[in-house]
Amino acid sequence: MHSNRGRQRRFQQVAVPFFFFVIFFYNIPFLSAQIPEENSCVACHKDYWDEVKGSIHGQQGILCNRCHGGDPTKSDKAAAKAEGTGYIGVPDKKQIVEKCGQCHADVETMNFYGVRTDQLARYKTSMHGKRLLLEGDEKVAACTDCHGYHDISNVADPNSSVYPANIPKTCGKCHGNRKLMDAYKLPSDIPDIYKKSVHGRALYEKKDISVAQCASCHGGHGALPPGVKGIGDTCGKCHINEKKNFLESVHAKLGKEKFSECISCHGNHGVQHPSPALYEEACVECHEPQSEEIKMGIALDQAIRGSDETRLLAESLVKQASIDGIFVEEEMALLEEIKTNTLAMAPLQHTLSVSKIAQLHKKVKSASENIRATIRQKRENLEGRKRALILIWIFILVMIGALWTKYKQLAHGKDKHE
Repeated sequence: MHSNRGRQRRFQQVAVPFFFFVIFFYNIPFLSAQIPEENSCVACHKDYWDEVKGSIHGQQGILCNRCHGGDPTKSDKAAAKAEGTGYIGVPDKKQIVEKCGQCHADVETMNFYGVRTDQLARYKTSMHGKRLLLEGDEKVAACTDCHGYHDISNVADPNSSVYPANIPKTCGKCHGNRKLMDAYKLPSDIPDIYKKSVHGRALYEKKDISVAQCASCHGGHGALPPGVKGIGDTCGKCHINEKKNFLESVHAKLGKEKFSECISCHGNHGVQHPSPALYEEACVECHEPQSEEIKMGIALDQAIRGSDETRLLAESLVKQASIDGIFVEEEMALLEEIKTNTLAMAPLQHTLSVSKIAQLHKKVKSASENIRATIRQKRENLEGRKRALILIWIFILVMIGALWTKYKQLAHGKDKHE
């Protein structure tokens, strides 16, 4: 009896965990992508199934008939595609938008996945949506042109065509196609221009997916080129301090109808890292060479350049002092203050306030002079200690010599007595 009970206990110890393991294992989402039983679509189109089963739809059990219609429970081809099954075969672009929208615009369906349900509504407001749905232009982008067809990946997957790092390439399939863009009288070199911009280099070289790409400025599903009135707001989503300071400037007071904010000075797709030289290049586009506005730009340029040169000189002094064995903790703190003030000039210059920039420049110069003065004093003290040390060593050597002479004298006198 005891042996039977022992066997039952061991069986329970093994069987119960195994039972729960099986239940858990067969409820893992990705296993829903296994070939479903009695699915005539999969039975005939196994080549497409290889793509679908790895997609985010396949992993969630969303299969062929959800998009193409038909009855997958019928083994006969004619019956599977018969009237009343909703079979549409290969959908056209309008049908694609409608089919995707049936799920992705349904709050009850998408709520479980935490996916936004306004994509279809946004698409209808986009230039793509208006041309397709109102004008019937099937050359414009629809859902599948950007997301793919059977092999759609999660947007967070680096292999997804709409992953932030891949969006310029995806948009570039159309917007880099010269023949297609010529038909709409649009430039086809924007993807190449973007690659060379400060944003493009950050995305491609530094792999910074937080940097601005096509959808960041134009929107994704509601893609539209930002108008003159919206450019500042678009750039301001990332460049918050620059936007805030710009609103204090004389340019902001001109009104958005007269001044296109950021792109007037920085450009759009080919934005380069700004430097003080921008004052020489941008200001003359609107202002006369000898005007007060140009003089103000020159003053800002000189203050910013001067501060940057002062920072570099201070860095060099502190670095050399450290190499020479001088303790520079105080100077490092002053150097950080200089760096903070020079960095603060970047967003603050958008106010176009010479007095505010001059105030920071004054702080930079003051901190630099303090660094120079303290390092000079420490260097002089160090040189004084070195000279004193030399004198001490000379004194020690003289004393050693005198003691040695005295010792020799004493030793010589002792030899005579003996």
